[in-house]
Formats: sequence, C-alpha cells, structure tokens
Amino acid sequence: MTDNEEILPEEVTKQAIRRKVWHCLEKNDLAHFPRPVYGRIPNFKGSPEAAQKLSELDIFKGAYTIKVTPDKPQEAVRFLVLEARKNLLVPIPSLRSGLLLHVVPPSDASKQELKVAATQQGSEQWGKPVGLDAKVKVDLIVLGSVAVSKEGYRVGKGEGYADLEFAMMMKMGAVDQNTVIAATVHDCQVFETLPSQLFKENDVPVDFIITPTQVIEVNPRLPRPSGINWSLLSERRLNDIPILQTLRDAEMCEGKDCTLKEVDSDVGEHPRASGHGYRRNRFRRRHGIPKSPQSEKGVEGPQLSVIDGEDIQNKRPFRRPRPAARKQTSSTPKHGYGKEVNKDENVTGNITKKEQHRPARPRQRPGIEFSLKVGNIASNVRVRDLKAALAERGIKPTDITWRGHRGFAFLHFAKAGGSRNTVSSAPIAVDSIVASLQDLRVGTEGGEDFLKIEPAKPITRIEVTDISSV
Repeated sequence: MTDNEEILPEEVTKQAIRRKVWHCLEKNDLAHFPRPVYGRIPNFKGSPEAAQKLSELDIFKGAYTIKVTPDKPQEAVRFLVLEARKNLLVPIPSLRSGLLLHVVPPSDASKQELKVAATQQGSEQWGKPVGLDAKVKVDLIVLGSVAVSKEGYRVGKGEGYADLEFAMMMKMGAVDQNTVIAATVHDCQVFETLPSQLFKENDVPVDFIITPTQVIEVNPRLPRPSGINWSLLSERRLNDIPILQTLRDAEMCEGKDCTLKEVDSDVGEHPRASGHGYRRNRFRRRHGIPKSPQSEKGVEGPQLSVIDGEDIQNKRPFRRPRPAARKQTSSTPKHGYGKEVNKDENVTGNITKKEQHRPARPRQRPGIEFSLKVGNIASNVRVRDLKAALAERGIKPTDITWRGHRGFAFLHFAKAGGSRNTVSSAPIAVDSIVASLQDLRVGTEGGEDFLKIEPAKPITRIEVTDISSV
C-alpha cells in the first residue's frame, strides 16, 4: 500500500497496520471468499496472477523443494508447484499434529486432480508427514501475509505460526540464512516502510514481494530467526503444539537454556474472525455498545479506531425491533387457539405459549428425476457463476450440490409436475440437457477448458448435505 504510510495512526502497532489493510481490502472489494477478511490472511483478488508471476522467476524455476503456507490466496502457488513436478511442503494447520506435510498426488494425476491436491482438503488427503529428523532442504518459502514493506518486514495475522514454522525448520536444518522467502500479496498490502521497532528477532522477513502487477526484490535482505526463542513462548503454547515440547526436550538434553516466559500472552495478538466472540464484538460495534475496560486492552497497545478519516465502528443508532402484531380476520378463534378477540386488536399478549411455539410444517421437496455431474470446475469459480452460465443456456435445475473446491458439482432436476406416477421421460431430458451444455465454460479467468457434463447416479437423502436451491 504505497500511500499507506501517509495515513498510519500516530501510535502505530502491528494490529493497527492489520486493521488498516483489512479495512482497505473490504472497503474497495479487493478480496474473494472467505469474507470478511478481518482476522485472516486475505484471499486477495489477483492471487492467480501473482502466483503466475512468481512461477516465472528464477527463484521458483531453480527450486526443487518449496514450502507454501496453507492459506487460500496461496492455493494457486501450490498448484503451480505440483504442476511443475516439484516437492510441495505445507505446514500442518495450527501445528496440531506435527510440522510439515509432503503433498504427493498420484504420478498420473490430471490437471483437475492437481488443483484439488493444492487445496487444504487435498493436502490432508495426499499429504505425508515429514518427521523432525527428515533430511529435507527447502529452497523456497512462500508466505501469506497481511502486510509487507519494501524493506522486507512482514506482518501476519498475529498468531505467530509462520515464525514458529521457520524456527523449527531451522532447528531441523531444512532452512538457513540463505533460504529465499517470498510473499504473494495485493498491491494495497505493500507499504513503502514500516517502523522497525515493531519487529523482533523472531519475526520472519521476506526477500521477494510478488503482487498481481509487480515483483519487488528486497535489498539488502533482513536476517532470519536463528532458532526457537523459548523466552517468548509460554507453557500453554507448548501444550497447544506438542511438537514444540519435543523440540524443547531435545534442546534441554543438550544443556541449552529453554526457560519459558511466565506471562501467558503469546497465543495470538488479536481475536479470531470467527466463533462467538467475534460475532459478539461485531454486534457491539454495530449497535454502539461500549466495551468493557478489559476488552479495550491489547497486547500491543491501543487499537486503530479511525482509518481514512472514517470510524471503524458503525455509527447507525440502535433501533429496537417492534413486536409483530397478529391480526385475527374473524372474531371466532380457530382450532381452539387463543381467546376471542376483535378483528383489529393486537393479540400479541394473548397468544398462548403453545401457539407461539407451533412448529412450522416442513416444505416437501419435489422428487429428483435425474442428476448431472459437472466436472472440470476451476477453483476460482463460484456457484453463482455456474448458475449464470446455465441460465444463459436456458437450463434451470431444481437444486445444485456444490463441490467447487473439489472441482465438480451436481445438477438435480425434479420430476415433471412433482408426480410420482407419470411415465418417466428422464432419458430424453438427460440427452437434451447434456447436448445443450456442450462446450460450456464458466468464469473469466483460466479458461480454455470446457466443463465436463455427464449423467450421475441419483444422490440419496443422506448424501445431500450441501444443496443450494436455485
């Protein structure tokens, strides 16, 4: 964000920088799902273009083993690593059961299968754990980031996993001070400078910054962490990450000082953008409810409250919803519920408890006559894109089961008129629809590849867990 430094808050903290970038991405609609980006590594628009620029650099072409963070915006990077038949290493999420996975898809995997392998689900499916004693040499590290500076400083989302991963790989001998580190980000995430006093010796820097429009090489490069600084970790952090305890035991056997810090404040610098806490705070911001004094305190000092001259909090006044008035069209109660009331009288207070909680009747879904499987769906395609493409061909399925992250979806078509006794015309309809969908493309990026349309076996009620009504 080349002009961010002009509008940074007076007292700059890492969290203030994060809020600035998240706000900019949200305000200008520069991110894809998942939204909102607050508390996340942003899935910025243009990430495939940034990944392509990275793949054209010598640092990528000459690398044999590449470690890439599991974040969504780096999914295209992981795919290009697999497509180039290089060794792909991804960290285990939250380091809960180890450090790294070596993603090894089948040797004859298709392009679509490689795209699936590049997802988090694919990494879990085809990933093989890498032990701490494994002889691995990482040539290139690609990180997701919230903010970076042209000096090489990097700000993550505040949980410290990238720093821990590098320190542990340094202990393994998998990386050293010469290992190249790159970050793929949006242009608005790039700062000219960031205050050096915010960064410590355990913070991982970057050597290359790749955006959808430019490649920035940092010169001179900043030093990397030399290993794990135990004085920055608490006992709870070790309990959350068992592999840290294993490494600490090994270093203690070597006679090294592994004293932990006493104050437990190292597990994250900000609340996650999910869960009940986030929703509760979002409600407070929306309705102007003041926070408690404890909630105003942060690890890094005051939080950024005004950005670009706009208050982050939503200033809309709180409006108490009115209770819905129920009107009776007749003075005679029906089915024995409630009391006899006048035609226009508000009966909110007279409704019995049984009537208030009367369960709604479930809507009956029409029976499925046949289903079609749509394959070869690109990772950046959304269900709305598929619906729009189908509408252009005059096709309107009853339901869609979306599995876009795995490269396919199911189109379900109901029986004509919902009747169960009519003679089935499914074979005729299937052939007609398949013919109508020949040479169908979806999305503006990527493609020369056509969608693959074929009849599918009917999905049972147990299998239908992610159906989107059309």
